[in-house]
Amino acid sequence: MIITADESIIEQIEKGNNVSLLKQITLPSENNNSEQANQQSTFHCNNNSDCKITIETRRNCQACRLAKCFKSGMQCDRLLTIEQKAVKCRQLEENRNLALESNSNTNTEESHPSTSTFSDDLLTLIDTDILLTDFTDLLLSQPQQTLLSWEDLQRVETISFFYQNRIEFAIRDGLPWDPSMQSRTFSQVLNSQSVSVMRLLSFLKQIPEFNQLNVDDKVTLIKYNLPTVLGINSVLSYNTETEQLIESDSDVPFNTQFFRVLHGYNVCMQIRKIFTSFLHIAKYDRKIIELIIIILILTKGFSITSDNDEPILNDEISVYRAQNYYIELLSKYMETMHGYEKAIKLFSELVVHIISWQTIQEEIRKDVLRTLSPEDINELVPIMKSMLRIS
Repeated sequence: MIITADESIIEQIEKGNNVSLLKQITLPSENNNSEQANQQSTFHCNNNSDCKITIETRRNCQACRLAKCFKSGMQCDRLLTIEQKAVKCRQLEENRNLALESNSNTNTEESHPSTSTFSDDLLTLIDTDILLTDFTDLLLSQPQQTLLSWEDLQRVETISFFYQNRIEFAIRDGLPWDPSMQSRTFSQVLNSQSVSVMRLLSFLKQIPEFNQLNVDDKVTLIKYNLPTVLGINSVLSYNTETEQLIESDSDVPFNTQFFRVLHGYNVCMQIRKIFTSFLHIAKYDRKIIELIIIILILTKGFSITSDNDEPILNDEISVYRAQNYYIELLSKYMETMHGYEKAIKLFSELVVHIISWQTIQEEIRKDVLRTLSPEDINELVPIMKSMLRIS
């Protein structure tokens, strides 16, 4: 049987839907069987440790739920003790109070705040025809926004946990390319990107709001939005010391040998400027990029392609509702952690960089399509054909 490009997306979406059962577990890890046994012995099962754990029944037996989590790949030190939860709760509450105090001081002490509160080291402006609005006067007239609740903060931490575990879950679902293998030909370089695509899909499949969307709508959003989002996602895996893109220690660095020849000097310089701008934001606070990834995937019409019209969504209200939730979550997160004024300016920076990246990404796709030979196309794995929108 021949798997078409879109069928490969559907296949990946439908894999591992039970991953979202882990959505309340939040901290980092290592494998240790004895520790797992100790954790499981804390709970007792009244059904000979044979309970069926689903989304509906997961609260019925903590012992079997924990056992299933371990079997799915969770490691024991991701669990928080009551004491650790209390400490983390206090720390988050302290951060929230500090942000409130900082915002209050800023609004009362600065009648005319400077428009350059972000240092040049934090955010590097790119060459663009888009004009940034000065929000200073608007900021002074706006009431204090409601900041993050404990549940919101917990969700942001959980999103980071999901992102960290995308590599582990992608391995479980299966990869179309060995990330430890060097890519030498042009088609191999493209196929090697399928690993990052699958890992990003593994991240999205852990997001409850995305998982609950109509299957056809998920295919549309992934097919048209993920190629652009993939470039933004890559800043989270960029090693500034070696100047290499590498997601896992066992991966070989991404091969960029064809980049300059394929896209030319001017396009490469534009890519570098935009990439550097996103990189500064990721260094400042990587959680912002993690949330932006979700928001952009849920953005209908985010792709600026003109040769193929995107299908109409079957349930656009659910998509917009999910997107609005994460936009609000990001807005409240930035205001809580970085202050109201900085959050507004940072949001405007993100919009500029995203629009610039949209434009350059479409040029990148067209350059690739012009270069691909029929033999190269035949060698592409289905998921990459879908990303390039090759029927």
